[in-house]
Amino acid sequence: MFIDGNKRVAMLFANKIMIENGCGILTIAQDNQTLFLEMLINYYETGDNSDLKKWIYETSIDGINL
Repeated sequence: MFIDGNKRVAMLFANKIMIENGCGILTIAQDNQTLFLEMLINYYETGDNSDLKKWIYETSIDGINL
């Protein structure tokens, strides 16, 4: 789904929403790209986003306003 420019656009919009709501910035490190795509596929196939949400929160959000 995100192999072409759609990934960049999706990240820009996600970060716009996150910044506006004081939720930090979403960044997926290059080393985590394969795992991220695997987790996305699992979410698309099962509809269960709990593992993906937990992983993103723990590894991929910087600058959270507490």
